Amino acid sequence: MIDTARDILADPAATFLQIQKNVVFLEQADATLRPVKLGLSSNVQVDRLALFLRRHALAHGIRLDVSVGLYDSLAQDVETFLKAGVDVLLVLPFFDNLLPAFEAQIASGLDERVISAKEAELSERYRLAFAASQGIPTVLVGEFHRAWDPAQIRQADRVSDVLTRFQTMLTEAVAQAPHVARLDLQAMLRSVGASQAIDRRFYAQAKAPYALPMLNEIGRRVAEATRGYGAHYFKVLALDCDNTLWGGVIGEDLIDGIKLSPFEYPGNIFWRTQLEFLGLEQNGVVLCLCTKNNPADVEEVLEKHPDMPIRSRNLTVKKVNWDDKSTNLRAIATELNVGLDSLVFLDDSAFELEGVQSQVPEVRTFQVPKALSDYPRVVQEIKTLFLAGGISAESAAKTQQYKQKAAAESARAQFATQEEYVASLQLQVELARDAVANVARISELTQKSNQFNLTTRRYTQAEVQAVIASEDQAVYSLTVSDKFGSAGLTGVGVVRFGGETAEVEAFLMSCRVIGRGVEFAIWSHIARDAARRGCTHVRGRFIRSAKNKLVEDFYDRLGFEVERSSEGETIYIAAVSALASPQSTWIDVRYVG
Repeated sequence: MIDTARDILADPAATFLQIQKNVVFLEQADATLRPVKLGLSSNVQVDRLALFLRRHALAHGIRLDVSVGLYDSLAQDVETFLKAGVDVLLVLPFFDNLLPAFEAQIASGLDERVISAKEAELSERYRLAFAASQGIPTVLVGEFHRAWDPAQIRQADRVSDVLTRFQTMLTEAVAQAPHVARLDLQAMLRSVGASQAIDRRFYAQAKAPYALPMLNEIGRRVAEATRGYGAHYFKVLALDCDNTLWGGVIGEDLIDGIKLSPFEYPGNIFWRTQLEFLGLEQNGVVLCLCTKNNPADVEEVLEKHPDMPIRSRNLTVKKVNWDDKSTNLRAIATELNVGLDSLVFLDDSAFELEGVQSQVPEVRTFQVPKALSDYPRVVQEIKTLFLAGGISAESAAKTQQYKQKAAAESARAQFATQEEYVASLQLQVELARDAVANVARISELTQKSNQFNLTTRRYTQAEVQAVIASEDQAVYSLTVSDKFGSAGLTGVGVVRFGGETAEVEAFLMSCRVIGRGVEFAIWSHIARDAARRGCTHVRGRFIRSAKNKLVEDFYDRLGFEVERSSEGETIYIAAVSALASPQSTWIDVRYVG
């Protein structure tokens, strides 16, 4: 029954009543669903959107509890949703209803002073509301769009000019709040089609402008923008080559025959697509090749084609061979030390994608559309998966860090033992306590790290800031470098000091630096902090998850003793004095307390 219900919800032709019935059934029947709370605020009626938000959340294993706010009352909604502890706030401002029939008033000559006053009022309202919403982990704000189809407008009109002004105002307000991201409603409107997206009758009668296809598209895009409400965090984009990065088949058409050009169709579609992928790489996405081809042919294109935006230096791993794509994707995940569910794979072949979906279903797949005019839309969907929630400066350096890791792995073969190799790396660790400048990266790392994560506790930026401000807690962040370069901020510890015992509430690290002793090198400094606060012992806990088996014996190796154990959790304790001597003596630790 559960599988049947899921199939119905995945069917784009499902009716409203079918969706409603099966959403309710699944939410009650599936005990594995993870609960998430969402608050919805708008200046129009969007009650029916709740069902479609829940529909697409279920596809990611989420039971979504949707609370609809008051009509056109963002400030009050933020206050209410903060008290309710929502995980996601979705704000949907509707341009035409900012004032009654706003578009018609503008077109008929509405006084500029009225427009400017409304713009200033909204700017202040959004600024205050976004500032007040910092305790909400994810805030998504829909962009303004026209209510009626502007396709027949042959030239710029006053409504378009005012709309652009208001869009700029909203963009500036969002830019001042790092936890807030925009949701491109204009793109959704184009995708659905204005005639299918807007219901004029319901808008006139009940201020409910969105038709069911648009509500469904909003539900789908919100799930994507939140990475499946936190279920997914993609890191790697693996790309096919023929008819994906360029038009044609390199083995048949040769380098002069493939379609790739900034000026001529269809080569200009592929050229633009590559530029979009390069933009992702600049934001920390790891680009890889996964293609069935002769390596020499692909290298020739990468090195010699005059219009090739992506070059070898932009690719961290290249699997160019005749093995099946599933095998190569597994190899990419192994080399980068990431989970298969961190990979997105793009290919033009339905046959290849079906094989990947059947053998490595954890990988998210996309197909190059047969109509190349739809390719930019697919690319935007891919970008949404990676860029949702913003990019920290640390994440933007990820590609270079993975390349440094590859260089380090190559150097390993020169040494007889692992110990000799690690000692040769000239490892340095900067251990910072309560570094406000690192808040964004600290929060991001807690959200992303799964394998080396002792408690799998997630922290929003607001929660990290609260811990830093607390007198009885501390946040430790580790920045690691070696002779190959900086790996960046790759470790986080959260400690609560109370009475005689310091409690380690979280300790996690990026897999990029595991196995070098970094994870053991910093505890003497934490122990000294605990001693200065009057603590005689340090207590830690390991909470088992589906992915953190790697560290189930971490505290044992560190020298802690088991205090008590139950199914899924083990509590450890150690005397502060037992941690006083530094471990991993080959690492130079600089403590910034």
